[in-house]
Amino acid sequence: MTLEKDPNKDGLEDLKSRIEVARPRLAEERISTAKQVANRTASEAFGVAFSFVVCILIGTVGGYALDNAIGTKPLFFVVGFFAGSVLGIWYMIFKARQVAKRDEE
Repeated sequence: MTLEKDPNKDGLEDLKSRIEVARPRLAEERISTAKQVANRTASEAFGVAFSFVVCILIGTVGGYALDNAIGTKPLFFVVGFFAGSVLGIWYMIFKARQVAKRDEE
């Protein structure tokens, strides 16, 4: 009596070897995707923070220039600061809604 090879065993061994080969590639793809998402998120957060600071600076400098031109020191300086702050906060909320909408899709 001769022992014949079980055809299912060869297929399972082949499948196991394919899985072992594919597993590192899947991990690399997941890591790469996670890095891309983290970089995009960090970039958007930096852009929003930078825009917030720029809004405050433009409002403050504009108010200061207007105060110097009209002679109403600190009135428009303070108004410009608060207007820039409100605009910056509005922009942050706007971007947060955009990100939330994109993440839903």
